[in-house]
Amino acid sequence: MQDNNSLKDIWELYGVKENPFSTSPILVIGGAIPIDSFVGRSEHITRLSKILGSKGGSRTFIYGDVGIGKTSFVNVVRSSAFEKGFFTHFKEITTQDAWSADDFILNTLSAIYATLKLLKQKPIRDELYKKLESLFEIGRTNINAGISVAGFGGNYAVEQNATEKLPLFSLQTFFSEIVAEININTEKEVIIHYNNLELISEKKIKYLFDNLRDFFQTKGVHFIFIGNLTAYSILQSIPRFSSILSDTPFHIEVLNYEEVKEVIKKRFEYLRISKDYNIISPYTEDCLHVLYALMQGNIRDILNSLSTAVFDATNESPILLDRNRLARTLKEILEKRYLNTLTPRVRVVLAEIIKYDEITNKVLSDKLKMPRSNISTYIKELENSGCVYLRRKNGKDKYWKADPKIKWSLLKESAQQTLTF
Repeated sequence: MQDNNSLKDIWELYGVKENPFSTSPILVIGGAIPIDSFVGRSEHITRLSKILGSKGGSRTFIYGDVGIGKTSFVNVVRSSAFEKGFFTHFKEITTQDAWSADDFILNTLSAIYATLKLLKQKPIRDELYKKLESLFEIGRTNINAGISVAGFGGNYAVEQNATEKLPLFSLQTFFSEIVAEININTEKEVIIHYNNLELISEKKIKYLFDNLRDFFQTKGVHFIFIGNLTAYSILQSIPRFSSILSDTPFHIEVLNYEEVKEVIKKRFEYLRISKDYNIISPYTEDCLHVLYALMQGNIRDILNSLSTAVFDATNESPILLDRNRLARTLKEILEKRYLNTLTPRVRVVLAEIIKYDEITNKVLSDKLKMPRSNISTYIKELENSGCVYLRRKNGKDKYWKADPKIKWSLLKESAQQTLTF
């Protein structure tokens, strides 16, 4: 029989309602982590707010490494815009490699519909709302509405076969019609936010953004695109799209140490069970210093490391992680969950990859004196086991990076020793 103690919420032991180290982005509205817990990026916030506040629509690209808070940054700005009367969908649109051009527009309409459905006062006529609604009703064909696509719950999926596919220009026209009415009724422009462009292959990105150029210039819409370094370099190679960007792209970098410290402090305060409960910090500041250096300031990786260590080490009572206990805990987890199935030669390749911010197959082959075919096989195994990922591509060259959790192996248990990279 399962021990009932294993079903307890450990975070209550620390005086908070839920995990303060959650890596989920801050939401436009709602969510456990409030907008007020966001820290930093004031210059970026001011600049993006000016772009969104200007009439005529815009196209803005925001890029940076995974896990540094790009989505939360945009959602903070969109939340402020929503409070000022702008229409924006509540959940960001996560792009997919399987999308066609019309899927791209349909998912945009789906995000708009899902938000309109939640609003008591809808900024469009009932007739137009019902026309939009008919897009996403299960298996329904509504010829009179002029749209005939089967969907589910306001989220159009590629797997759900459309009863009839409309031409791309018809979807664009319908989108423009909805936008125009929202513009008139709110006297504001519409903000559309696409996330994770790095999930789309280079070939598909070029196809989509070349074919959707006119869609992205819809009057009265501010389009925001988020991706990593790879997505940025690909978009720069599409003249038809890069020429319509409204401003130079935003390059988002890591927060400084004090900002990360402030983020965590605010989260504990906002998630406090009540004023009658004391907050118990489960780690020393030395731990945070160590993780900040190890993860090169990446807040998602820092939060994930703290969450994993605290969750694993906590049983019946709160614990306090010092740097030695942090190192032991995370290294044991890493070995047990990820490394113990790797062969010695694969471990050698991983140990070399972790030395670099990014590295190609060719450089690995040269440094380790191994055939490139063997290196490719080992990297595939490491990728499948979640130990490495493709950071970016430059032509035929693939740049690999060790997953952040692999860095746990570099933690030292002696306070006298320093981290080596």
